[in-house]
Amino acid sequence: MGTGFFVCLVMNPFDVVSTRMYNQKAGAAGHAGALYRNPLQCFYKTVASEGFFSLYKGFLAHYLRLGPHTILMFVFAEQIKALGARYM
Repeated sequence: MGTGFFVCLVMNPFDVVSTRMYNQKAGAAGHAGALYRNPLQCFYKTVASEGFFSLYKGFLAHYLRLGPHTILMFVFAEQIKALGARYM
């Protein structure tokens, strides 16, 4: 579960920024977004207006999804590796 926690700790800010980029409305010209021009500006505006910890909104949901996935991935990888060594 430690690996899943670390992955969530690192990736959650990028997930928050990408979600905000995807959910913004199109600008007047239809090319750029109405709120953010690029991910760096989204990151900056989010931290400036809501604080640093706003980048960790949804952390618990992310962790509850990714923690078990990480554990199961390593368990199944070891089992497949053992099967491969047995039959090779």
